[in-house]
Amino acid sequence: MLDPIPYKSEFPFAQGLVYLNHAGVAPIPQRTARVIMELADHANRYGASRYDELARRHEQARAVCAQLLHTEPGRVAFAPNTSEALCWVALGMAWKPGDEIVTTAAEFPSNAIIWLDIAQRHGVTVHRVPLERDGRVSTVRLLEHVNKRTRLLSVSSAQFSNGALADLKALGAALKDSDALFVVDAIQTLGALDLDPHALHIDALAADGHKWMLGPEGQGLFWLSDKGMAQITPRILGWHSVATAGNHDIITTELRGDMRRFESGTPNLMGVLALAESVSMILEAGMQTVQGRVTALATEFVWRLRQLECKVHTPVDADGVPGAGIVVFSHPRHQPEALSRKLAAQGVYHAPRGAGLRFAAHFYQDEDDVDAAMDALARCL
Repeated sequence: MLDPIPYKSEFPFAQGLVYLNHAGVAPIPQRTARVIMELADHANRYGASRYDELARRHEQARAVCAQLLHTEPGRVAFAPNTSEALCWVALGMAWKPGDEIVTTAAEFPSNAIIWLDIAQRHGVTVHRVPLERDGRVSTVRLLEHVNKRTRLLSVSSAQFSNGALADLKALGAALKDSDALFVVDAIQTLGALDLDPHALHIDALAADGHKWMLGPEGQGLFWLSDKGMAQITPRILGWHSVATAGNHDIITTELRGDMRRFESGTPNLMGVLALAESVSMILEAGMQTVQGRVTALATEFVWRLRQLECKVHTPVDADGVPGAGIVVFSHPRHQPEALSRKLAAQGVYHAPRGAGLRFAAHFYQDEDDVDAAMDALARCL
């Protein structure tokens, strides 16, 4: 199993708390908490009198977050959350009656509501493809709905309800030479699994930072390919999104040349710098290390849960290895709701999701966390 890792000291949890909800709202590291407190103190002591210093840190933060996406800073926009970034995609396209959208029937509401709204307002058809009987995302069934009328295909990199991975590589390859955009809600893997949107031929990627990136709520990332930039026009404009940003005496609607065109107004500096601090820690640990530990912890949970006669609903490979950090399970003799209440009373913070309960451990955790959670579960059973 995994050895302890120095980053565990960044998370001094309350006594008795086992934190297994990184697929929901993650804790922030101590170093990130210090950045937030430092910025609050800065605002208290200096107001905006040293704003140039903060502006430089803002762009440094963009460069850090760009590293996580294997891209250059101009490709990254800071978004308030996943929902709004997906709305930037939807509202920025020129829809016409008869257009089609392809997605799954199991998406988190952020990646469903906006497409259904577009359908109602523009006469667009949305194909919502069910998951397979084993909970997997079928690449074949999604692509069966792609045709010359398809404007975009949108999927989660991993499903929130069971952890099933989409085959981003196969989907991106199938769409890369078409006019249809490949849109990915990456909130359930970015920060846990290595993800290169350019290499995967993703056209639009959105992810809030409060899950696997270990950032504060309300601050996320948005990325577009060249194809995405060509088809998606910002519909919310302000002083920050135009070419003359900073010169308030010249009014123009000419957009900036990079992704900053989507950032219409004053940035959430505290959120941006806090997210970048958490991302810096992940990059410092190394994405290979992070991904390896996340996968190993999820695999250990699968094995230990099966020993307790639990049914694992998360798709796994022949060796029992899940694709992401999410493990959803149930027990044949216990209703999920009742079991969830018992686990919470034991100090195991998790989430009821899909057909059961969801565990989601992050790279800084180790075998002690697995043991504590499984001992608590055994007592509940």
